[in-house]
Amino acid sequence: MNEAWVCEIHQEAGHLQPRAAPPRGQSDALLTRALHVVPPAPVFADELRSELQSLARVGRERPAASVARIHLDLARAWQMVIRGEAAEALLSAQRLEGQVGPLTGPVAVAVRCEIAAVRAAALLLQDDAGAALAAALSALRLGTATPTAHVALTVCRCAYLRLGDPESFYAVERRAPDAQPGRLRAVTTMLDIALDAAVEFAQMHFNAARLLADDALDVARRFGAGPATIDALPACVMAQVLYEEGRVDESEALVAARLPGIRQGGAIEGAVRAYGLLARIAANRRQPGQALLLLAEADALGIKRNWPRLRAASLAQQVEIHAGADRLDEAALCAQRLAVLAGQCGAASSSARFEIARYHVLAQARLALAKTHSSACAPAFPQAPIEVSAAIDLVALRQLHSDTVLRRDRYGAVTIALLLIEALLVAGLRDDAVEALVTLLKQGASAGLQQTLVDCSERVAKLIDGMARGSIVPAGDVRELLPYAGALMSRRRRGAAHAQPASDTARDIARSVAAMGLSERERVIIGLMGRGLTNKQIAIRLCIAPETVKSHAKHLYSKLSVRNRIEAVTLASRLGLVRLSACGHAGD
Repeated sequence: MNEAWVCEIHQEAGHLQPRAAPPRGQSDALLTRALHVVPPAPVFADELRSELQSLARVGRERPAASVARIHLDLARAWQMVIRGEAAEALLSAQRLEGQVGPLTGPVAVAVRCEIAAVRAAALLLQDDAGAALAAALSALRLGTATPTAHVALTVCRCAYLRLGDPESFYAVERRAPDAQPGRLRAVTTMLDIALDAAVEFAQMHFNAARLLADDALDVARRFGAGPATIDALPACVMAQVLYEEGRVDESEALVAARLPGIRQGGAIEGAVRAYGLLARIAANRRQPGQALLLLAEADALGIKRNWPRLRAASLAQQVEIHAGADRLDEAALCAQRLAVLAGQCGAASSSARFEIARYHVLAQARLALAKTHSSACAPAFPQAPIEVSAAIDLVALRQLHSDTVLRRDRYGAVTIALLLIEALLVAGLRDDAVEALVTLLKQGASAGLQQTLVDCSERVAKLIDGMARGSIVPAGDVRELLPYAGALMSRRRRGAAHAQPASDTARDIARSVAAMGLSERERVIIGLMGRGLTNKQIAIRLCIAPETVKSHAKHLYSKLSVRNRIEAVTLASRLGLVRLSACGHAGD
């Protein structure tokens, strides 16, 4: 975020940046402007005048300079928050608490309220939902009418969501934004809508999630709500919806465009969703190396930002990929690292502890199932328990599924249900597995769930296929589920037949271009950018004016949802639209 934005944020909050020490005769006027952090009301105005007179008796220049300095430091603290520098923002808030000590009255209350809001946002960036909630509630107790109270309210909603408390999440007050909100207010408005989208997606209300995510992205576009990383959450929710619909190329493009920003300063929620989805796409395209590279990058980012939840998500997915390729030693090493992380999670917030424990249970189950798969010719539907199945903790899986449903995360419960069905098969509890599958298919059919079920393990796929073909007959009437089950298996077979890198065929390249809405001229220009040509060189090559190239480039960035040439070329390379030049990217 640049300094201009900091000034705009603080002007929105009613703060004035200091320029120079004012003459004595102007100190009252400066203080009146600089301390205007409460809504205009007669009572507050009287208190403010009384305080100004009191400060004037102590000395005119020092109070004005002191308050102005506090406001400047607050602006810098907000800048740190927006950049994702949580630890630095917390240190700044601690220093500000010492500076505000001598102040009294409504001015001190308003400043302390804003400091608490800064602390709440920074703690949320550190993935400490419990501490963030306490700081946000403290800010609201100090003053619900202060200009930055909307930040505290948004933090409360996010914290309640992370803590698995949907009732409190819905109970938090929602404040309608102004017709022309400032950027800070636009950011919180966009995040509020994005949180609603995430909740709807978790409950498998995919149409509602799509509508809300699109609305959040529109707010970010219309009001220029800060860096591109700010809209990572709604972009990832939209991408998850697209993925479930089988629109994998569009899903990948939407997330890949945000990945550079997430690396630099994004929030954890976007990072977990972005890396997880991109690795899943790569694995399903038979690109395990690319998937593992992405997950290793996520692990490194988790270490750098002190995000154990991101590390746990990465390690659990690495276990899944290694286990799926029968690399059991590598899977076991990742599972061991995850076990160590889970053992250290006492220092993490309660929300992080639940998620880390969830990833640990899932990884242990996947590793145990992979071992049963590698044992001598295990049948698809064993009639007796396999000896290795003793390592599969069915009780832990069932409890985890129940806890996840109680948190109203139906989408997260689907992954657990699929593992549980496979574990029941391996344990010889075939009837229980079929019953659990029927329940899952009913939920999936009503919600429009597709790709997650298509991606299921081979054991579960054989069970679904057997049901669709009539060789497996569950108890009760399931005829209405048979077309749905058949369509899932048909899509799975098509995906297996065409599984290859997206850049390998002209058809896939054309489909990617169509998905992004690129014209033929724009495709040529992005290709030349990938070869390292400058705008002037491209203009000479195409016999057009350099300004025309700049205009095409601007349209390219908009369609690809990127900020600059490097991000555009990187995304186009992922889609197979260009091949990167060895000399790198030239500047404009």
